[in-house]
Amino acid sequence: MIAVDSAGRAGPGNEPPLATLCYQSRAIRRPSPDDLSRLLTEARARNRQFGVTGMLVHEGDRYFQWLEGPGTALAELWSSIRRDDRHSDVELLGEGVTPTRLFAEWDLRYLHRPDTGRSGEDAAASGSAVADNRPGPMQLAELALAADEPGMDALVAARRTAGASPRDVCRQLLEPAAHQLGDWWCEDRCDSFAVSLALAKLQNLARSLEASRAGALRVAIEGQKVLISPSPRETHLLGATLLGGFFRQAGWSVQAEFPKTDAELIGLVNTQWFDAIALTLSDVFTRRERLAALVKTIADVRAASRNPTLTVLVGGRAFRADASHAADRVGADVHYASAGEAVSDLDYWLFMHRFTPSTTLAAPDKPGKLSPIDVVQMITPALSRRLMRRSETDASDSDAHPPS
Repeated sequence: MIAVDSAGRAGPGNEPPLATLCYQSRAIRRPSPDDLSRLLTEARARNRQFGVTGMLVHEGDRYFQWLEGPGTALAELWSSIRRDDRHSDVELLGEGVTPTRLFAEWDLRYLHRPDTGRSGEDAAASGSAVADNRPGPMQLAELALAADEPGMDALVAARRTAGASPRDVCRQLLEPAAHQLGDWWCEDRCDSFAVSLALAKLQNLARSLEASRAGALRVAIEGQKVLISPSPRETHLLGATLLGGFFRQAGWSVQAEFPKTDAELIGLVNTQWFDAIALTLSDVFTRRERLAALVKTIADVRAASRNPTLTVLVGGRAFRADASHAADRVGADVHYASAGEAVSDLDYWLFMHRFTPSTTLAAPDKPGKLSPIDVVQMITPALSRRLMRRSETDASDSDAHPPS
């Protein structure tokens, strides 16, 4: 059941490969303290037997469990977990291989979150009333923290019914909700584990929105290809997911990758032609400690790229915190404040800095100079999106300050 490849076999000797598995489920009946005590005793003994470590989070009638250990052991445990009649709605959230354990000292670490006093169905039922009292992004962030997917869907559906496009929902709800989660984490209102789960819910929502607008995607302009990737070692993927949707909508040919190391990323740009690469950091955590490593990553990517004029974009909370020369600090060309603005920011930079009559392209399979049609293809989306942003800003200002 657990997919194990050569990446999981690193290490001395013949140690079995490490794998991870996480899932959530709902108790058939709300467990008493005695029920929880028995469950933990059984689970810890079982984990010791199989050489498995991990963490269990409990809130009300909901469970979330992270398990790590030999892949064969996890496969057997997962089969047992799914057959356990003490819970239902068992949902696999993720699985993979890992070089190290996160909970090496714990047979099963147990965390209890205070019961909110209402189920996900209750929250969804009261969603319309809540929406009247709290701004949309804050409400969406709260629903994501509570893993209330029906409530999240209801909130988005209400926005869509009111005329918001999928693009508007991403810009006005999803991105601000991720930023709100970061603010709450900074204020110690929630821990990083809860934030990571909430981000996974937002990411799933972003993917469903992109699927809903697939019919409206523009035909990709030949030669406009962007590689979108979280910075190596970045675990939060919401920013990359949103970014990919906006670039596809704008007509770019998008290749999304999730390299675990700089070497993997360098291999991509060394073997394929990309006009631009967008490297994302977390939209929630500041990740300032990652900036020094990002400088080297970008320098190595430029040196290895088949495209000698590769444009590099960067984004994430680390760059929003201090916008002054944010791109310059890490050796990038462009930094974007939000995924919704990244395409127009890139187009404008390309138009102003790269696409002049003397520009030449070094790709062996491309013409030596830009033809007039190449210039038109670049100018048109660049200026149209710039004007669109200006008109949206003017409309927002008009709404905020109606004429007397």
